[in-house]
Order: sequence, then C-alpha cells, then structure tokens
Amino acid sequence: MILKKHGKTLLLFACIAALELAVGIYFAWYLGYMHTDALSRVANAFYVLYSRDPHLGAIGFVWNPLPSLMELVVLLFYPLFPVLASHGLAAVMVSSLFAGASAALLYGTGKQLGLHGGISLLIALLFSLNPFMFLFGFNGLSDSPYIFFILLTVSRFCMWLKDRKAAHLIVSGFALALAFWVRYEAVPLGVAMALGVLLTVLFLHGRRIAKDTNTKELSISERLYKVEATWLLLLLPIIFSGLLWIFFNWIIMGDPLYFLRSEYSNATQSAALLEDQRFAAMFAHPALMLQFIGQRTSWYAAPLIAILLVRLLDKRLFSWSTLTLLAIFLSVPGLQFLLMLKQSSFGWFRYFMYVFPITVAWVPYELSLMKGKMRGVGVSMVTAGMLITAGLLSYALSNPAIAADEHSYLTHSGNESYDRQLIERKIAPWLDEHYSSSLILTDSYAAYPIILSSRIPKKFMITSDYDFGKSLTDLPASKVDYVLVTRVVKGVPLDQVNRSYPDLFEKGAPWASLVRDFSGQWRLYKVEHDTELR
Repeated sequence: MILKKHGKTLLLFACIAALELAVGIYFAWYLGYMHTDALSRVANAFYVLYSRDPHLGAIGFVWNPLPSLMELVVLLFYPLFPVLASHGLAAVMVSSLFAGASAALLYGTGKQLGLHGGISLLIALLFSLNPFMFLFGFNGLSDSPYIFFILLTVSRFCMWLKDRKAAHLIVSGFALALAFWVRYEAVPLGVAMALGVLLTVLFLHGRRIAKDTNTKELSISERLYKVEATWLLLLLPIIFSGLLWIFFNWIIMGDPLYFLRSEYSNATQSAALLEDQRFAAMFAHPALMLQFIGQRTSWYAAPLIAILLVRLLDKRLFSWSTLTLLAIFLSVPGLQFLLMLKQSSFGWFRYFMYVFPITVAWVPYELSLMKGKMRGVGVSMVTAGMLITAGLLSYALSNPAIAADEHSYLTHSGNESYDRQLIERKIAPWLDEHYSSSLILTDSYAAYPIILSSRIPKKFMITSDYDFGKSLTDLPASKVDYVLVTRVVKGVPLDQVNRSYPDLFEKGAPWASLVRDFSGQWRLYKVEHDTELR
C-alpha cells in the first residue's frame, strides 16, 4: 500500500541517495580525501563507542551533536568495515541519505500543494542536481541534513500560510529544532520566522479568518494573543533545545557557554582572521562587510528574484507575505554580518548557500497560489532562476577565488588538509605496529585522522578521556608512555598539548625524548617518568 501510494517519492529518494553515495565513496575512499570538518564529526561519534574511555559526553560540546549521533549508528558496523571511520564513509552515508530525503520532500510537498507531478519532479531535480547542492550531498558535511531540515521547516510553514492548519506549524517547529541540533544557523532562521508569524497574524491571518467565517475582524489584542499562541507552537521546540544544550554544557563542561568560548570554539579559531589583511580591512569598515556579504549572497539569489518577478506580474509583490519571505531569506546573510561585526566568521562561500534551499522550499507554495496561464509563467520563471543558479554555482566551483574551500576539495589543488591526511593515515599503522600496547597522549582536536585510521584506538589518551587533563598537567608523573604532538603552523595553538607545552614540538622537554618525526607535521616523544629521571 505504501509503495503504491509513495512509490515515485521513494524511487526519487533512492536514486538521488544512491548517486550521492557512489560519488561520495569515490572521493572519500578511492581518492582518499575527506573534508576535515566532516571527518571530525565522524571522530566525535567514534569516541563515544571506541575510545579508551567511551561515554556519550565524548561526542563533544562545541559543534551541534545531531550529525555525530546519526553517524554513531552507522559506526556500529565499524568492526566489520573500518573505512566507515578511517575514510569518513559514515558521514558520506548520512549526507547522501539526507540529500535523497530533500529531493523526496520537495517532490512530495509540491504534490501536497496541488502541483502537477511533473512540475514537482522538476523542482526536486533542479535543486538536487544543482552542482553545489549535489556536492554537499556526498561530501559528508553537516550541510546536507541541515538543508533537509530547512526545507521541511520552511515548506511546512508555507503550508500553514496557505491553510492555517496547526499540524503544519507543529511539524515546522520540530524541524526547526532539529535544524538547531545540526547547525547554529537555525537560530536566526527561527527569529526570522517569528517575524513572519507576527506579520502574517497581525496583517493577514485575522482578516482572512473574519472574511472566511463572515465574522467581525479580529481586534489588535486578539491578534496579539494569536501571535503568542502561534509562537509557542513554532518556537517552543527550538527554545527548549537551546536551553537544553546550554544545560548540557554547564553540567558536563562546567561552562554553560562552552560551545561559544572554549579553546575549540569558532570564536577562538577566528582569531586568525585578524592576520588576514582582507578581513582586517572589512572589520574596520562595515560597508565593506555589507558589500562582501551582498556579493556572496547574490550567487544564490536568482530563484528569489524569479519569485519576486512572478509576484510583480501577479500583482502580489507589495504584500506582507513578501516581507515574510525576505525576512527568512535575509536571516542567512544577516547572521554573517553580525558574526563579522564580532570578527568571528571566515565568510566561507558555503555559509551563504542556505538562502537557496530557503527559497526553493517556498517555490511550491508560491506556484500553488497561481492559476491557469499564470502558473505556467511562474514555472518558467522559477525554472530559469534555478538553471541560472546552477550555471553560476558551477562556475563558482571552478574558481578558487570564489569557492576556495569547495574548489580545493574537488581538485586537491593547494589543499594542505589533503596532504596532511595522506601523512596521518600512514602514522596510524606505524604506531599500531610499534606501540600497540603503549599509552599515547594526544589532543583529538588535531589528531582525529590518526585515531580514526588506527586499528587500536584505545591506545590513545584523548581530550574526552576523564584523566586527560590531570595527565597533561604533569606528564612525568602520569601513566602516559608517549606524547604525539603536531606542529603549530601559525597563530595561537588550539590543541591543549601545544597550549600546555608550547616548545615541545620544536625543542622537546627535559622529561621527553624524541622518538620519531613524521614529515615535519607530527612528532612522537617518549615520556621519561619521575622514577626514570631520578
């Protein structure tokens, strides 16, 4: 029965997911490179199950934990398939499944809103096969699940705009909360949607209820009550999620804002931006920031322009619902502007791409409002907008001056992370062979590719182990046999080993003797314990 009713949707899901998975395996396993952020998410899940001190808290309290929690399920099969961890295929599987789910969601939403199956399929394929969206379906990053939850959040919100059924709003609220558990960008999206609710209920909702039921128009106070009730339905899940995350950070890490201000946080890592002359100039002149943000956002804006033109032709441009769409769209560049004002955003090209799924999620609703020939015009204009976006983003991927991170991932051109991973995957088997029963202390913030590639991960004492901090404070008195330390390239070291012993890599220490240097990137030191020193 389910197959008969949803067969086309399931087939679309399976085709997109399988295609993404095949390409992802080719990049991660055959070519041997995994995006560092994706691999670190796999590592967070890996520590929960296979570290020397396994516990759920090992998943980390900087990045939102849902991607790693989902990868944890895949990693249950790690003993049978080690490449799930060593080459990050657990992340590829998760991102591929969500890419397929996004295509199926768009198709199903179009059908629910009364669009022809061909139109719904066209929207889904133009989105999923967009080169940029397709890339994030197979590279294992958290963007793919986040994009799915954005699509679900906005599409259900749009369905509520059309039929005002609370069920759609409830689904939208829970999808927004799940988006938060994937990426922090869900917070400004929630703020923008709250503004959309305010505009809708104050200026549209109350009047439409009165018109539909032939009753007196709702008063301002009655509308404000409805705004309050609607906010509760939509925003309570994400607010609860945010408070829960703060609570977890407080009781486990001792700091409710650990995810914001720890040594591993984005704010700390962004300190290097001040050494970049381009960013230093922008930080000094907000107008340059706005120009930079506007340029980056414009690469994804063609579908929005198409919708606005359609609304202009359909005489619906100057409406409160247009402001709602713009508020949700601008939540993405708005966040980047605020972060850059605080000098804590690298302004990566991909940070701005979320405006694209937000707009595409609005498209089925927009087309459903049009009838007859006008709908055909709308389909043509939206299709043109999405094709233009595909062309623009294809060019961006080929140009390192625009999409530097994505270009280096696809080509390995000038990719230092790829070169490091090749070295680190050779370090792990060497340590397994020569020091299988030794205890090696290292900061998993930097050493995660080595740990994931090791067949004996329990020999590492890592950051999430309960005795890591005490051991690091006094290594000669600890039970640690060796310390594995990485070279600090520039700026302030982020790993705790280099923070505690800033001269260890270059000069060693009285209690440490150099055992081996790995291509100038890593060094292994033997710890001379107090009894040995005496």
